[in-house]
Amino acid sequence: MEFTKVLSPSAAKYKYFALPTKVREDFPEKNAPFKLKFKNKMYTLHVNNKDCIMLTQLYYEYQFVEGDEVRIIKKKDGTFELTVNPTASM
Repeated sequence: MEFTKVLSPSAAKYKYFALPTKVREDFPEKNAPFKLKFKNKMYTLHVNNKDCIMLTQLYYEYQFVEGDEVRIIKKKDGTFELTVNPTASM
């Protein structure tokens, strides 16, 4: 599973990433922890009741802004990896 999404103004401001319906089933149930690799560090995150992943922990490594293209890839071992293409055109 792999998908990309461009961050909206509210997602950047409130530090969250809404999961598209088509990929929501590839993530654990709400509030169940999962591992996500970002900038060579592992983080434990979860999907909240609004099908969003809060990015607050990751802001220590990167300041997300509107227009950033975020890509999440699910690895064979069940972990996820997030990469960012800064300020992709909208």
